Parts: sequence; structure tokens; C-alpha cells
Amino acid sequence: MDDRGRSRPQGYRPQPTRDLDEYEQRPIRRRRPPPPGQRPPRRRRRRVWPVLLAGCALGVLISVLAAAVIVFVAFRTTQNGIGALPIMGMSNTKSFTKEDTTQVQLSAISQLQVCDKIGNVSIKVDPTASTPSVTTTKIVHMSSQTAADQEFQRIAVEVQPPNTIANPLTCTRSQPTTAPTSTVTPTTTAGSANNALTVNITLPSNNGLLQANSDAVNVAITLPQSVLPPDGPTMQLDVEAPVGDIAINGISGLMNVTGDKGNIQVSNGILTGGSRLVTNLGNVSFNGPLGTPTNATADNNFYRISSSQGNIDVTLPATTNVSLDTYTNQGKISSDFAIPLQNSGGGMTYQGPLSTGSTSAPVTLVIHMNLGNIAIHKLQV
Repeated sequence: MDDRGRSRPQGYRPQPTRDLDEYEQRPIRRRRPPPPGQRPPRRRRRRVWPVLLAGCALGVLISVLAAAVIVFVAFRTTQNGIGALPIMGMSNTKSFTKEDTTQVQLSAISQLQVCDKIGNVSIKVDPTASTPSVTTTKIVHMSSQTAADQEFQRIAVEVQPPNTIANPLTCTRSQPTTAPTSTVTPTTTAGSANNALTVNITLPSNNGLLQANSDAVNVAITLPQSVLPPDGPTMQLDVEAPVGDIAINGISGLMNVTGDKGNIQVSNGILTGGSRLVTNLGNVSFNGPLGTPTNATADNNFYRISSSQGNIDVTLPATTNVSLDTYTNQGKISSDFAIPLQNSGGGMTYQGPLSTGSTSAPVTLVIHMNLGNIAIHKLQV
């Protein structure tokens, strides 16, 4: 039916039409992606490996920190003021000290032995002193003065001739019992048991350095010049202080000084053959001449100075006649004496006479170091 006669709305415009082929398809209109700023964030898949790695790293960090704390505490106990460390897990404790001085009634001393497991040891000759004296400083960590006084009572300090010591000696190393021989004939007083003195420190049973009380005792011994053997370096000195510094000034003779974690310093004295200055973790220093034994035997034809980790400093007279056996596995050796040092990997070594052109030496100076430096100086006159 023809609709040309029908009325159409005003403004009507006919739309063009076309017939679609049966094989023709209309194009599909795709939506444009939104601008980058309006795109919704994509959900990222959580990865497990970063979480595991972070956990492992945290565990390693905690282990390293714990080991560092233990090493720090052990190392600090070797420093001055030993025993003055805060105790782990006992923040309410503080340090208490008690000092006692004992006057020793001996007119002559030819043998001196000190056994102190934890604490510094100092031995010196004082020309102004008239009587030998031993000053001990007990150090404890407690929550109150009352508890500290009770702990002080548990620490035994014995300053007596050897045959009157009640408690077993705390020294672990066997000590020599005879007086040393030197180039000077000793008097009849040397080596006499009546002229021997022992200082023995006995600490309460504990669980190590990190125990609750962490007791320590510092020992300071002062000797007048008048009580020492008058006829040469015939004094016999045995000191064992595993945790603490050892300082000896003005003593001459046979010295067996043993430490473990701490420094050793010997000055203004003469070492006789067979002497040992040995520590494990610390520095060793010696300044003085070396006495030549009258009869060189297997027990007295050497001097030994050694440390596993630290530095060794030795000062000797220019005329010292000894064979030198020295090495450091990791470190350097410097010497004022003209010796042909040899490099050995990361360390240095030398074996031969200390002074060039010297005759065959009857004794050997052994200076051994594992990790650290060695310095050999000539004594300045």
C-alpha cells in the first residue's frame, strides 16, 4: 500500500536504505580502552619466594647479632674494669666492689705464684715501698649491697706461703718447683720454700662468663726492691690469668706467664732461659735483656713469646746474641735488626741469628704469631 498520501511529522527526513547482501556482515564495533590513568589496577599474583627469602635473612641476622653479643661480652671481660659488664637478663643488677690489702711479712721473696681465673694481675717493684703488699679488688654484680656482701664471702682470696694454702690451686698448668739458673750464682735464699709466696683466687661455681653473678678479682702486688734476690735474675715468677690482662714491671728471672683472653706486658726486667710469655687472644709486649743460662739444657735453652691473635712487640739490646725463630701466618714482621725476612703466603718467617755475624748462640728466641703482626726493636740507650 502506498503511503505517499499519509501525513508525516514536520521535519521528517527519509533515511537512505540499502539491501544487505546475504554474505555481507556488519563490522563489529570495539570499545576503546580507557585512558591509562583510568584503568583499574591488575591483581598481581603473590609470590612465595620473596617471603621465604625475607624470613631466612631475618633468621641469619638474628643469629649474627647473638654471636656478636657473645663475642663482645667475652672480649670486654679482658679489658680494664673487668667484671663491670651488665649481665644479660638481669637489668636490675649493678656492679659492687670490695678492696682488701694484705701486708706480707717476708724479708725476701724468691718465688711468686699467682692463680686468678678471671681478673687483671699487676706485679711491680716499687723502690719507695718497705713491705710487700697484695691488694685484691673483688667485683660482683648483684641487685643490692646485702646480696653483694654475701657474694663477697663466697670468693676466697689466699695470700700465703704455698704449704699453707687451704684450697686447691686454680692454676691448670703445672708450675716449676726449682729456681732458675743464670750467669750469676744464686744465693742460698733463692729457691727456698720459706721465701715463696702464693696468691690463689677461688671463685664460686658458675656457668661461665655469662652467669648471673659474673664474679672477678683484680690482683695488684707491690714488691720493695730489698726483698728481691740481690745476686742477679734468679726470681721465679708463675702467673696464670686466663681472662684478664697481666702487667709485670721490674721483675727479673724465670717467668711462666700464661693468659688466654688478655694482654701480657713485661718491662724493665731480665728474662732467663726457659721463660714463657703466652696468650691466646691478646697482645704480648716485652722490653728488656735476655739472660744467658750458665748451662743450656732442653728446659732452658729458649725463650718463648707467642699469641694466636693480636700483636707482639719485643725490644732487645743491640748486643743480644740469640738465634731467632719467628713467623706469623697472617701478618707482617718488622725488625730493627738486619735479618732477611721471607714472605710465606699471607705471612712472614725467619730462622737464624738475630745479629748479623754473631757467633753460635746457645739459646733461641721463639716469637710465634698466628694472626697478627710482630715488631722487633733495638733498645735505645
